[in-house]
Amino acid sequence: MSVPPEAAQLIQRAIAAVQRQAWDEAQALANTALQRFGAEANILMVLGSCQAQRGDLPAAIQLYERARALMPTHLHVLVSLAAAYRSSGRLPEARATLSAALQINPGFAIAHNNLGNILLEQGERAAAERCYQRAAASDARYADPLANLARLAEEEHRLEDARALAERALQLAPGSPLALLTRARVRLRQEDAAGASTLLQQLLGGTSLSPTNRIVAQGYLGEAYDKLGRYPEAFAAFSAANALQHTEYAHQYARDRGPFSPPGIARLTSFVEASDPRGWQAPPAAVNPVFLVGFPRSGTTLLDQMLASHPEVTTLEERDTLTDALTELVENPHGLEHWALLGTPEIERLRTCYWERVRAGLSGAPLQRVFVDKQPLNAVLLPLIHRLFPQARIILALRDPRDVVLSCYQQRFGMNAAMYQLLRLDTATAYYAAVMQLVELSRARLPLRVHTLRYEELVTQFETTLRALLGYLELQWHEGVRDYAATARRRSVGTPSAAQVVRPLYGSARGKWRHYQSFLQPYLLQLAPWVRTYGYEA
Repeated sequence: MSVPPEAAQLIQRAIAAVQRQAWDEAQALANTALQRFGAEANILMVLGSCQAQRGDLPAAIQLYERARALMPTHLHVLVSLAAAYRSSGRLPEARATLSAALQINPGFAIAHNNLGNILLEQGERAAAERCYQRAAASDARYADPLANLARLAEEEHRLEDARALAERALQLAPGSPLALLTRARVRLRQEDAAGASTLLQQLLGGTSLSPTNRIVAQGYLGEAYDKLGRYPEAFAAFSAANALQHTEYAHQYARDRGPFSPPGIARLTSFVEASDPRGWQAPPAAVNPVFLVGFPRSGTTLLDQMLASHPEVTTLEERDTLTDALTELVENPHGLEHWALLGTPEIERLRTCYWERVRAGLSGAPLQRVFVDKQPLNAVLLPLIHRLFPQARIILALRDPRDVVLSCYQQRFGMNAAMYQLLRLDTATAYYAAVMQLVELSRARLPLRVHTLRYEELVTQFETTLRALLGYLELQWHEGVRDYAATARRRSVGTPSAAQVVRPLYGSARGKWRHYQSFLQPYLLQLAPWVRTYGYEA
């Protein structure tokens, strides 16, 4: 469809305003064009971009979809629509939209790169890397796929590859935030905290960082200052990152009442207090998992890599394998009422659902003699675990509560209702107390098979501590467990501990809370009962 010259001129001016991020000007020009010449794909795309920039994703999507209907082969409309879908959490639709763009133009580098981002979010790491490589091959002047490949290399502990790819990206786009963040991350991991802090200060001094990149940069800066012993500045940087996240996610999680939220934990705690578990009948399970649980930052990732290094152990890291039972028996408003009424068919069906999710998570990897399901906050679900698998063995990872709360405050977790609680020290402390109260109540009221393992003993008395655990699992000692760091390098570790578990054992994280004692002081009294309960120094 031909566009009148005057309309084309208005559209070009509106697109130029978008490129300059002059959003009010772009919207005014696009609205003028719309009023005078009617709906046209480029006009609607500009208006969609203005709405997306203002955070009104539903309005943006509606405009982009109208633009697509008018011009189904418009590549930039498709890319913009996919970005809005992705920001709304509609990943399958975003993926399908980018695939449609690549059917129109298989060499469209932006679509390859953006598809890689979606595949990465969906856990398809190898496919994402191939997309980034295709994007880089399609356009040698395009920095984004090189920056993404640099990030993947760092996450896979290929630090020199990461550094080289980041430098290539920065030659093409000197201000690329992702490449600069990766360069800083590599410096941190190569013990150049001073160089990393300088780079991050410069990056944060600019105005072009997205909120997400600003959060990451502040977190890295906190790590750099921590390594340099500049603890007040480190705490300020961590606090700045957390404040940004707290604001960004408040609308989503501040009033959450799901099973891992404080109200959800209180509800389950009251249920366990009032229940008589002697009435919970369940048939013996053909196979019992081992559940590795504990409050986040208690050493579960390190222990997971050690167990995964044993030839008779299969481990699965942080997958929601109990979703079906959780939905039916906890999230359902009347679910808790039915625990004592569950018969063999219902329990066997929920066990089948569990193992189906396990197999999906393992992606074809075989189950060895011992299967370990590592999901730290399944500590909250100990009653549910016992209802489904009463003979299951539990590994409860413990660490000094003061170090746990501090370490949680210093991390950038993927956000959910539980992790939202860790963005402030007051809510993190209260959340720790609530979770551990439910853990201890479950241990007192239910005949759980629990082996406790302290992080501090694991890093200082490695062989003695791990031999005791393997004995609990009815496994013989195997020298392969010493090579846990090599195991971690081969696996995709999806937790904040990824860079730590590829290092030799170190004890510098023990008692780290003392460096931040003045900031933790208002919360130490609330943590004191747990310090005593778990036998840590008062």
